[in-house]
Amino acid sequence: MLLRPLRRITCYSSLLIFSISLVSCVAVSEQNKKSPAVSAAIEPEPVNIAESLAMEIEALKTTRQVKDKIKRLHHKDPVERAWAAYQLAKLGRGATPAVPYLIKMLDDATPVLLSRYLGGGFHSSSDTTPALEASRTLAKIGEPAIAELVKVLGSEDENVRRLAVKSLGQIGSVNSIEILIAALSDSSRRVRATAAIALGSYHHPIASQKLTEVFNSVEPDVRIHIVYALSQINDIIAVPFLMKQFSTQTPDVRAAIALALGKLRDARALPVLQEAIQDNDEIVRANAFYALSSFYTPNVIEQLILGLDDPVQRVREAASEALTQISGMEFGADKQKWISWWKYQKDEMTKKTKP
Repeated sequence: MLLRPLRRITCYSSLLIFSISLVSCVAVSEQNKKSPAVSAAIEPEPVNIAESLAMEIEALKTTRQVKDKIKRLHHKDPVERAWAAYQLAKLGRGATPAVPYLIKMLDDATPVLLSRYLGGGFHSSSDTTPALEASRTLAKIGEPAIAELVKVLGSEDENVRRLAVKSLGQIGSVNSIEILIAALSDSSRRVRATAAIALGSYHHPIASQKLTEVFNSVEPDVRIHIVYALSQINDIIAVPFLMKQFSTQTPDVRAAIALALGKLRDARALPVLQEAIQDNDEIVRANAFYALSSFYTPNVIEQLILGLDDPVQRVREAASEALTQISGMEFGADKQKWISWWKYQKDEMTKKTKP
């Protein structure tokens, strides 16, 4: 399905699966090709940290396991730091004493390759950073991490703010909604976008209400993410709000709204989508055709068939893909085949409705 890089957002991920029978966990640094092996059978090398820091960690009211992992957050090897954060995540709220130290790691963007044991002799390897692992762990800790995450939203480091916002969204506390709404006004476009996406995880009417309130006060690129968030929340106010906004927005935002209305599958949106397939912008038209595939009605099918005459190839492809999704038939952009198929379908419908 061709989407306007929703419009220009691309996500990349890779999953490498391989078998290792003797070593339970392996992590590889971009800077250190000699990968340290970490397993229950191998004693990890001691961590050299300042005596004052060691004493501070030793004074924490927590288990030896947590203390040792907090110390490893300060290891000179970024792989070890990332690995320690990953291990702390498994403890959930039990890792709460590590929160201040994990917060300090949010600016550690050193690239590493971390391998996680999946069981059965298999590992999953992924590119990450100590900062990203710290962010994930803070999210796993949950509510006890919120206060410290809010503090770093004032950081001068854009990536620290972005990761803090991401963690808050993953925690999903209703108490964080206002904080994330405020982050929509951050000076960084990336932080604003992350805040909008994070709000999409809140299936709560307060979130959708706040998003609609700020919609027209933010830049169009952030509105795209708010549209996405509203489609994720799927609150009762989303469809009428997006329908009302459609005609007054930029092409990018209209394209996002068209897709969202298709995802929400509310028949009230059909008039707007039928308007959108006549839009001057080709991406808006294409997205509207994709969205119409959510509605199986005679009128929609006939409009999709007419879409095969669009002067722009990507729009014709969108119409044919939507027809395929609705019907299960694969006639590509061959209008005559679709017309013949639809004539047969209508005849069959007529026969079934006759007494």
